[in-house]
Amino acid sequence: MIADPTHPRRRTVTDQPNRTAGQLVDDLTSDTARLVRDELRKGQQELLAKAREASRGAAMLGGAGVLGALAAGTSAALLVRTLGTFLPKPAAALVATTLYAGGAAALGAVGLEELKKVGPLLPEETIASLREDVRAVRPGT
Repeated sequence: MIADPTHPRRRTVTDQPNRTAGQLVDDLTSDTARLVRDELRKGQQELLAKAREASRGAAMLGGAGVLGALAAGTSAALLVRTLGTFLPKPAAALVATTLYAGGAAALGAVGLEELKKVGPLLPEETIASLREDVRAVRPGT
């Protein structure tokens, strides 16, 4: 960051007293552009890392959706027919639906916990860094 006083590229007017106003404006423009590019790149990397982290929970929620659809759909007919050989048909249908719904609930709960671990999908470090940069360039701070 250019706003950091320890940054090797940080220059002050008193370091180079013979520089023209045009040169100083050019330096300010290039430093600002570099700072913005660096902060955008940092924010992009932070968002990508959070997206990778969230993908596992999202995949589990997708799996929960598929199992939930199976619980309500006619694809459970095979299980119902198999259980129907041992149980009355309504009881067989209830057992099959309960098994699928239980699997969906378990995957859904684990998926939600994974997503909660990720936290908000904001580039928090980049936002904090930008706030520091703004504070550093404001006069009187």
